[in-house]
Amino acid sequence: MLNVSWDPVLIAISFLVAFIASFVALDCAGKIPLTSRKAAMFWRIAGGVTLGIGIWSMHFIGMLSMKMPMIMSYHLWLTLGSLGIAVLTSTLAINIAVPGNSLSPFRLILATLILSSGVVSMHYVGMAALMLHGSISWDQRIVLLSVVIAIIASGVALWLAFHLRDKRKGVFINRIAAALVMGTAICAMHYTGMSAAHFHDMALTMPGGISELGLSIWVSVTTLCLLGLMLIISLVDSHFRTVRLTDNLRQLNRQLELQARFDALTGLANRHQMDIRLQDCLHSSLLNKKQFAVVFIDIDHFKRVNDTWGHHVGDELLISVAQRITARLTREMTLARLGGDEFILLVPECDDEKINTLVTTLLDDMRRPLSICGHAQNTTLSAGVSLYPQHGETLHELKLKADAAMNHVKQEGRNGWAIYRPEMSTAVPAEPSFLQELSQALERDQFELWYQPTYLAEQNTIHGFEALLRWRHPEQGVLLPSLFLPSLEQTGLIIPVGNWAIEAACRQLHFWTEQGFSQWTLSFNLSPIQFEQQDIFTVVSSMLQKYNLLPSRLILEVTESTALKNLGRSIELLNAFNQAGITVSIDDFGTGYSNLLMLNVLPAKELKIDKSFVSSMLENEKSRKLVETIINIARTMEMKIVAEGIETEAQQEVLASLGCDYLQGFLFSRPLPAEQVPWLLLQKNSDKQIIPIGKVHTESSFISQKNHA
Repeated sequence: MLNVSWDPVLIAISFLVAFIASFVALDCAGKIPLTSRKAAMFWRIAGGVTLGIGIWSMHFIGMLSMKMPMIMSYHLWLTLGSLGIAVLTSTLAINIAVPGNSLSPFRLILATLILSSGVVSMHYVGMAALMLHGSISWDQRIVLLSVVIAIIASGVALWLAFHLRDKRKGVFINRIAAALVMGTAICAMHYTGMSAAHFHDMALTMPGGISELGLSIWVSVTTLCLLGLMLIISLVDSHFRTVRLTDNLRQLNRQLELQARFDALTGLANRHQMDIRLQDCLHSSLLNKKQFAVVFIDIDHFKRVNDTWGHHVGDELLISVAQRITARLTREMTLARLGGDEFILLVPECDDEKINTLVTTLLDDMRRPLSICGHAQNTTLSAGVSLYPQHGETLHELKLKADAAMNHVKQEGRNGWAIYRPEMSTAVPAEPSFLQELSQALERDQFELWYQPTYLAEQNTIHGFEALLRWRHPEQGVLLPSLFLPSLEQTGLIIPVGNWAIEAACRQLHFWTEQGFSQWTLSFNLSPIQFEQQDIFTVVSSMLQKYNLLPSRLILEVTESTALKNLGRSIELLNAFNQAGITVSIDDFGTGYSNLLMLNVLPAKELKIDKSFVSSMLENEKSRKLVETIINIARTMEMKIVAEGIETEAQQEVLASLGCDYLQGFLFSRPLPAEQVPWLLLQKNSDKQIIPIGKVHTESSFISQKNHA
């Protein structure tokens, strides 16, 4: 047998080539889910070609490191054939394994067999390219070992290529570690196969072919050019992707800020912005002892317009009414749309004569016909006025009494206005007695948790439930949180009621687990006051321990405004929940002063898109693009996406196609008491929507409001 020696420098270079090729292939695979279909195809092919040429280059550099007492030459077509085998099988294997949302065992096994057979074939065809007089003797056991190593190495490489493609945090370190593993496995297979070859003493080099020098130049130039080009393309792509992401973030933040302050249809201030203006006006009036007015305005018979002419005509009517009212206002006044056909007007520093003249003029203007979509519409308004400080010293009182005055006008025949008078408050509940009943509700076991399901978008199966607080009032029936939650927070009752809700939710989840539904999750919302509760982490942890629940099945929903209020403590508390295994979700995203850049700071794993986006995205292209951008950016931050407020199959299809993980809304089910949840399991066999029996009050449009306790 010929005496064979090895060049350690070339061996090291061969490993370096395998490592770089593995890293570039993993980087290409990581770009696949972030690009369009056409660009994804480029990265799939580029990753396969890079991996194939890298394996081939490593093989021939390894062969060059083998020193024998003769000058070696290589058969041209066998050398090129080995290159083609490596490139073809690597590209085919990556195109089978990397695409898709999941990697099934069948696809992994098929791709592994293709890649490993290609690596083995490339290796032994490359060995056959040696132009020698005389044959090479092979140790069959070592050959078999090299095949086993090739299969294991191929499987590990493809598994890493798939699972590292969606990673964003610590991606560079993860890919370097994975490339080291892949490079080591590739080299192990090659040198194991090389050690199986034995050359006879009488072996002589055949004339012709490619010399060692020519092969070394060819391999070096090919490898350096390809890997260098792919690295440059990858760096340029990453740079432009970062620039686009930054621009999208800035644009989206601007849109979210506008959405947080202004009504999308009319361009007026929204409820949130109006509350800020009212608060500022209240502070100013306290200091200057000036009177201001709050005016509630409602379009008469607006539902009739929607039913007769359609919602698009109704929308145009709202826009025209807003424009006609705005034309009469001064810069100091603020008009906001509360929702539907309800408006609120703030008139600072006004006396009785000024408010009388203004409201009378507004109603007279509206009596002139409007031209809406080619139709002449005769429209009238009903308005109610409350004055500070005569009718109240808090915003709640002023809005309540302006609303009472407006309702009085509507009951009297509409098309008019009135200033609040005490006799108009017959419909307003007596607040002291209401608070007394609320304070006794927990002791009397009148609070309940209702549950609305969340569905897996791809499988349309139940993923879990959201717990929603209800108060079963002995006289008024089931009340929604919007009617009593502010009072709970103002009186501090939110803490004991919130602790009760946490335990009740965990107890219910434990019951479902015993019934065999161990995969279901349960989410509930922490109110701002609960979030500031010093022992909130202890309360939640103790309930999980008490009912023997996996922390990963519990989802804590926190609104973005709550999380950003005290950022330092929020990060500390959310980190504690994350380390305990509890999922943190940012709820009602887009309704406050949203800043997507802060999502990278907050340790949250889930983002819940507010229903206001969902309801408008099919009619408004900007809303759809906004939803799509939110989903894409949340994906890059490794966050799961939940869309709420889904009411139509069209909305479901669009959100599923955009990549939402979970869906929630009336399309699937309204919130239900715990005892009616089993009905959901029968719903697939029925076309009827599940509706709670005997819960008359639960069918209002407010049923989807969150439990902030």
